Amino acid sequence: MRKTFCLVLFSFLTLIGLQAKVFVISDIDDTIKKANSANRSIGQVYHFLRKKIYPEMRDMFIELEETYEARGEEVEFFYVSAAPDILFDQDEWIEKHNFPAGEATLRDFGSGDTYPYKKRVIGNILKAADPYDTIYLFGDNASKDAIVYKELVEEGGFSNHFIYIRDVETDATFWSTDLPVRRLSGVRYFFSEREFLNERGLFFMSESLRETIISAYEERSLIPEYSLKTLEKRLKKEWGCGLDFSCRCIAEENAAKFWDDYYSKF
Repeated sequence: MRKTFCLVLFSFLTLIGLQAKVFVISDIDDTIKKANSANRSIGQVYHFLRKKIYPEMRDMFIELEETYEARGEEVEFFYVSAAPDILFDQDEWIEKHNFPAGEATLRDFGSGDTYPYKKRVIGNILKAADPYDTIYLFGDNASKDAIVYKELVEEGGFSNHFIYIRDVETDATFWSTDLPVRRLSGVRYFFSEREFLNERGLFFMSESLRETIISAYEERSLIPEYSLKTLEKRLKKEWGCGLDFSCRCIAEENAAKFWDDYYSKF
Protein backbone atom coordinates (compact mmCIF):
# COMPACT_ATOMS: atom_id res chain seq x y z
CA MET A 1 0.00 0.00 0.00
CA ARG A 2 2.79 2.38 0.98
CA LYS A 3 4.68 1.48 -2.19
CA THR A 4 1.60 2.21 -4.32
CA PHE A 5 1.09 5.56 -2.56
CA CYS A 6 4.73 6.53 -3.13
CA LEU A 7 4.48 5.55 -6.78
CA VAL A 8 1.34 7.66 -7.24
CA LEU A 9 2.93 10.59 -5.40
CA PHE A 10 6.08 10.34 -7.51
CA SER A 11 4.01 10.21 -10.70
CA PHE A 12 2.02 13.27 -9.58
CA LEU A 13 5.12 15.29 -8.70
CA THR A 14 6.77 14.26 -11.95
CA LEU A 15 3.68 15.35 -13.86
CA ILE A 16 3.74 18.74 -12.14
CA GLY A 17 7.35 19.19 -13.15
CA LEU A 18 6.61 18.20 -16.73
CA GLN A 19 3.70 20.65 -16.92
CA ALA A 20 5.86 23.65 -16.06
CA LYS A 21 6.14 24.98 -19.61
CA VAL A 22 4.12 27.54 -21.54
CA PHE A 23 4.21 28.05 -25.32
CA VAL A 24 2.97 31.39 -26.68
CA ILE A 25 2.62 31.49 -30.46
CA SER A 26 1.46 34.68 -32.12
CA ASP A 27 0.87 36.00 -35.59
CA ILE A 28 2.18 39.54 -36.19
CA ASP A 29 0.10 41.49 -38.72
CA ASP A 30 -3.29 42.53 -37.30
CA THR A 31 -2.68 40.46 -34.20
CA ILE A 32 0.00 42.51 -32.45
CA LYS A 33 0.70 44.99 -35.29
CA LYS A 34 -1.92 47.19 -36.96
CA ALA A 35 -1.80 46.18 -40.61
CA ASN A 36 -5.30 46.56 -42.13
CA SER A 37 -4.97 43.06 -43.64
CA ALA A 38 -8.64 42.85 -44.56
CA ASN A 39 -8.29 45.91 -46.85
CA ARG A 40 -5.82 44.39 -49.33
CA SER A 41 -5.23 47.74 -51.01
CA ILE A 42 -3.20 50.90 -50.59
CA GLY A 43 -4.61 51.15 -47.06
CA GLN A 44 -2.85 47.92 -46.15
CA VAL A 45 0.44 49.21 -47.57
CA TYR A 46 0.10 52.40 -45.53
CA HIS A 47 -0.35 50.54 -42.24
CA PHE A 48 2.32 48.00 -43.11
CA LEU A 49 4.83 50.82 -43.52
CA ARG A 50 3.72 52.55 -40.28
CA LYS A 51 4.24 49.34 -38.26
CA LYS A 52 2.18 50.52 -35.27
CA ILE A 53 1.59 48.09 -32.42
CA TYR A 54 -1.43 47.08 -30.40
CA PRO A 55 0.04 48.24 -27.08
CA GLU A 56 -2.53 46.32 -25.03
CA MET A 57 -1.36 43.07 -26.62
CA ARG A 58 2.27 43.91 -25.88
CA ASP A 59 1.47 44.63 -22.22
CA MET A 60 -0.63 41.48 -21.96
CA PHE A 61 2.22 39.36 -23.34
CA ILE A 62 4.59 40.87 -20.79
CA GLU A 63 2.22 40.11 -17.92
CA LEU A 64 1.67 36.58 -19.21
CA GLU A 65 5.40 35.96 -19.17
CA GLU A 66 5.92 37.53 -15.75
CA THR A 67 3.02 35.64 -14.15
CA TYR A 68 3.97 32.18 -15.34
CA GLU A 69 7.67 32.67 -14.65
CA ALA A 70 6.82 33.82 -11.11
CA ARG A 71 5.08 30.46 -10.73
CA GLY A 72 8.27 28.70 -11.78
CA GLU A 73 7.10 27.83 -15.28
CA GLU A 74 9.21 28.28 -18.37
CA VAL A 75 7.65 30.52 -21.02
CA GLU A 76 8.66 30.53 -24.68
CA PHE A 77 7.41 33.04 -27.25
CA PHE A 78 7.23 32.39 -30.99
CA TYR A 79 6.15 34.95 -33.58
CA VAL A 80 5.07 33.41 -36.88
CA SER A 81 3.93 35.56 -39.80
CA ALA A 82 3.16 34.80 -43.44
CA ALA A 83 4.50 38.23 -44.47
CA PRO A 84 7.55 38.13 -46.79
CA ASP A 85 10.76 38.25 -44.77
CA ILE A 86 12.46 40.62 -47.22
CA LEU A 87 10.01 43.42 -46.34
CA PHE A 88 10.12 43.42 -42.56
CA ASP A 89 12.81 42.98 -39.90
CA GLN A 90 10.68 41.18 -37.37
CA ASP A 91 13.39 40.73 -34.73
CA GLU A 92 14.24 44.43 -34.68
CA TRP A 93 10.54 45.38 -34.54
CA ILE A 94 9.81 43.02 -31.63
CA GLU A 95 12.78 44.30 -29.65
CA LYS A 96 12.07 47.96 -30.46
CA HIS A 97 8.51 47.73 -29.16
CA ASN A 98 9.45 45.71 -26.06
CA PHE A 99 7.52 42.54 -26.82
CA PRO A 100 8.82 39.50 -24.94
CA ALA A 101 11.86 38.07 -26.69
CA GLY A 102 11.19 35.03 -28.83
CA GLU A 103 11.91 33.30 -32.08
CA ALA A 104 10.39 35.15 -35.04
CA THR A 105 9.72 33.55 -38.41
CA LEU A 106 8.50 35.18 -41.60
CA ARG A 107 7.84 33.51 -44.92
CA ASP A 108 10.54 33.43 -47.56
CA PHE A 109 10.02 32.78 -51.24
CA GLY A 110 9.30 29.15 -51.88
CA SER A 111 7.65 28.57 -48.49
CA GLY A 112 4.27 27.92 -50.07
CA ASP A 113 0.88 29.44 -49.36
CA THR A 114 -0.15 30.70 -45.94
CA TYR A 115 -1.95 27.58 -44.73
CA PRO A 116 0.78 24.96 -45.43
CA TYR A 117 3.50 27.40 -44.36
CA LYS A 118 1.93 28.17 -40.96
CA LYS A 119 0.86 24.56 -40.42
CA ARG A 120 4.44 23.41 -41.00
CA VAL A 121 6.24 26.11 -38.98
CA ILE A 122 3.89 26.06 -35.98
CA GLY A 123 3.60 22.30 -36.14
CA ASN A 124 7.38 22.05 -35.81
CA ILE A 125 7.32 24.38 -32.80
CA LEU A 126 4.68 22.29 -31.07
CA LYS A 127 6.68 19.08 -31.55
CA ALA A 128 8.67 20.24 -28.53
CA ALA A 129 5.50 20.57 -26.44
CA ASP A 130 3.90 17.85 -24.36
CA PRO A 131 0.11 17.30 -24.31
CA TYR A 132 -0.11 18.73 -20.77
CA ASP A 133 1.84 21.93 -21.52
CA THR A 134 -0.04 25.24 -21.65
CA ILE A 135 -0.46 26.54 -25.21
CA TYR A 136 -1.50 30.08 -26.11
CA LEU A 137 -2.19 30.88 -29.77
CA PHE A 138 -2.98 34.41 -30.94
CA GLY A 139 -3.95 35.36 -34.49
CA ASP A 140 -6.56 37.01 -36.69
CA ASN A 141 -9.15 35.88 -39.20
CA ALA A 142 -7.73 37.69 -42.23
CA SER A 143 -5.99 34.44 -43.18
CA LYS A 144 -5.83 30.86 -41.89
CA ASP A 145 -4.80 31.28 -38.25
CA ALA A 146 -7.94 29.84 -36.66
CA ILE A 147 -7.96 26.76 -38.89
CA VAL A 148 -4.23 26.08 -38.38
CA TYR A 149 -4.39 26.57 -34.61
CA LYS A 150 -7.49 24.43 -34.14
CA GLU A 151 -6.09 21.58 -36.23
CA LEU A 152 -2.74 21.59 -34.47
CA VAL A 153 -4.08 21.56 -30.90
CA GLU A 154 -6.44 18.72 -31.83
CA GLU A 155 -3.69 16.74 -33.57
CA GLY A 156 -1.32 17.30 -30.63
CA GLY A 157 -3.92 16.41 -28.02
CA PHE A 158 -3.28 19.64 -26.09
CA SER A 159 -5.98 19.88 -23.46
CA ASN A 160 -4.75 23.10 -21.85
CA HIS A 161 -4.84 25.47 -24.80
CA PHE A 162 -6.27 28.91 -25.54
CA ILE A 163 -6.91 30.23 -29.06
CA TYR A 164 -7.62 33.95 -29.47
CA ILE A 165 -8.46 35.34 -32.92
CA ARG A 166 -8.87 39.05 -33.67
CA ASP A 167 -11.93 39.64 -35.83
CA VAL A 168 -10.41 41.91 -38.46
CA GLU A 169 -12.88 40.67 -41.07
CA THR A 170 -15.79 41.83 -38.83
CA ASP A 171 -17.68 38.59 -39.53
CA ALA A 172 -17.05 36.76 -36.24
CA THR A 173 -18.74 39.46 -34.14
CA PHE A 174 -22.50 39.62 -33.60
CA TRP A 175 -23.82 42.87 -35.06
CA SER A 176 -27.46 42.06 -35.79
CA THR A 177 -29.73 39.11 -36.50
CA ASP A 178 -29.54 39.97 -40.20
CA LEU A 179 -25.83 39.21 -40.45
CA PRO A 180 -24.24 35.76 -40.22
CA VAL A 181 -21.51 35.11 -37.65
CA ARG A 182 -18.64 32.96 -38.92
CA ARG A 183 -16.68 31.16 -36.21
CA LEU A 184 -14.93 27.87 -35.56
CA SER A 185 -15.89 26.03 -32.39
CA GLY A 186 -13.27 26.05 -29.67
CA VAL A 187 -11.85 29.38 -30.87
CA ARG A 188 -12.28 32.62 -28.93
CA TYR A 189 -12.82 35.51 -31.34
CA PHE A 190 -12.53 39.11 -30.22
CA PHE A 191 -13.17 42.44 -31.89
CA SER A 192 -11.20 44.33 -29.25
CA GLU A 193 -9.22 43.63 -26.09
CA ARG A 194 -12.20 44.90 -24.08
CA GLU A 195 -13.58 41.39 -24.46
CA PHE A 196 -10.58 39.92 -22.64
CA LEU A 197 -11.46 41.14 -19.16
CA ASN A 198 -13.42 38.04 -18.12
CA GLU A 199 -11.39 35.47 -20.04
CA ARG A 200 -10.38 32.45 -17.98
CA GLY A 201 -7.16 31.97 -19.92
CA LEU A 202 -6.09 35.57 -19.34
CA PHE A 203 -6.44 35.47 -15.55
CA PHE A 204 -3.03 37.11 -15.16
CA MET A 205 -4.08 40.53 -16.46
CA SER A 206 -3.36 43.21 -13.85
CA GLU A 207 -5.82 45.83 -12.68
CA SER A 208 -3.61 48.45 -14.28
CA LEU A 209 -3.84 46.79 -17.69
CA ARG A 210 -7.57 46.27 -17.30
CA GLU A 211 -8.01 49.97 -16.53
CA THR A 212 -5.90 50.89 -19.56
CA ILE A 213 -8.07 48.75 -21.82
CA ILE A 214 -11.30 50.14 -20.38
CA SER A 215 -10.01 53.69 -20.78
CA ALA A 216 -9.03 53.10 -24.43
CA TYR A 217 -12.46 51.54 -25.04
CA GLU A 218 -14.25 54.52 -23.51
CA GLU A 219 -12.10 56.90 -25.56
CA ARG A 220 -12.86 54.86 -28.70
CA SER A 221 -9.17 54.45 -29.41
CA LEU A 222 -8.99 50.70 -28.81
CA ILE A 223 -9.92 49.65 -32.36
CA PRO A 224 -8.27 51.06 -35.50
CA GLU A 225 -10.58 53.28 -37.53
CA TYR A 226 -9.91 51.20 -40.62
CA SER A 227 -11.98 48.42 -39.01
CA LEU A 228 -15.07 50.60 -39.50
CA LYS A 229 -14.28 50.76 -43.23
CA THR A 230 -13.93 46.98 -43.27
CA LEU A 231 -17.36 46.68 -41.66
CA GLU A 232 -18.84 49.03 -44.25
CA LYS A 233 -17.34 46.97 -47.08
CA ARG A 234 -18.66 43.79 -45.52
CA LEU A 235 -22.21 45.12 -45.31
CA LYS A 236 -22.12 46.30 -48.92
CA LYS A 237 -20.98 42.85 -50.00
CA GLU A 238 -23.47 40.96 -47.80
CA TRP A 239 -26.33 43.07 -49.13
CA GLY A 240 -25.15 42.98 -52.73
CA CYS A 241 -25.03 46.74 -53.05
CA GLY A 242 -22.74 46.87 -56.06
CA LEU A 243 -22.99 50.37 -57.49
CA ASP A 244 -26.41 51.02 -55.93
CA PHE A 245 -25.83 54.38 -54.24
CA SER A 246 -28.83 54.11 -51.93
CA CYS A 247 -27.82 50.63 -50.72
CA ARG A 248 -24.24 51.75 -50.15
CA CYS A 249 -25.40 54.72 -48.05
CA ILE A 250 -27.61 52.46 -45.94
CA ALA A 251 -24.69 50.08 -45.44
CA GLU A 252 -22.47 52.93 -44.24
CA GLU A 253 -25.18 54.21 -41.90
CA ASN A 254 -25.68 50.75 -40.42
CA ALA A 255 -21.95 50.20 -40.03
CA ALA A 256 -21.73 53.45 -38.04
CA LYS A 257 -24.67 52.33 -35.89
CA PHE A 258 -23.13 48.91 -35.23
CA TRP A 259 -19.86 50.65 -34.37
CA ASP A 260 -21.64 52.90 -31.85
CA ASP A 261 -23.48 49.88 -30.43
CA TYR A 262 -20.20 48.07 -29.84
CA TYR A 263 -18.79 51.06 -27.97
CA SER A 264 -21.83 51.09 -25.69
CA LYS A 265 -21.93 47.32 -25.22
CA PHE A 266 -19.66 47.06 -22.17
